[in-house]
Amino acid sequence: MNSVIRYFEKTALVSLEKQDGLIRRLGEHVLELDLDAGIARFSADGAFPFQLLGTESDNSLTWLWAWADEQPEVSEQLLRSARELKAWGAKEGVTEFTLPSVDLNRADGTMLSLIAAGICAASGYYREPYDGGILFILLYGADSDRPPEFDRAGLIRAMKDLVSRYDFNHRMALLSYFRMKDLPFSDSGDTMNGELAGGERLVATFGHAGQVI
Repeated sequence: MNSVIRYFEKTALVSLEKQDGLIRRLGEHVLELDLDAGIARFSADGAFPFQLLGTESDNSLTWLWAWADEQPEVSEQLLRSARELKAWGAKEGVTEFTLPSVDLNRADGTMLSLIAAGICAASGYYREPYDGGILFILLYGADSDRPPEFDRAGLIRAMKDLVSRYDFNHRMALLSYFRMKDLPFSDSGDTMNGELAGGERLVATFGHAGQVI
């Protein structure tokens, strides 16, 4: 199995759950990035430390890691997480985290950011469009006092979003979510039956390739 997909299945839903909470917290806002202080300032709700991850290019249709992007105004401090992820990728055999650039049809910024947020225990990631592409950063210290929890509708919505964009094993992604959240579930035959944090139940049926049917 492709290693990046394996880690995507492991981290995507839990990262999306945190992402959902982050988006709700930020609300309508204007972002100012202070490169000197390493602080992302949001007009609606506070300021948080950030790390540069990388960029998507609309022209070359590639992802470029921040550690490979020669920008003299960017301090090494802002590249700490990206470099840690590069070392992690080398250790775990996840090539997409070690190459300077990656074709977006292989792994795009959202996929890499969801994995990165999980590996780095970040509060989430943020996309900032610019002329010719999108900048991705990791945010830290932006977690709410109450950890976000998907309800049944939210988890189904998150799965549908991922399924519409990526080719992965749906069963493994849901298994990883229940395990990482330490939620009760059973997985037998072609059916998974789990209880979410709020008490709602989710029943999913899968085909032979682990796809939801």
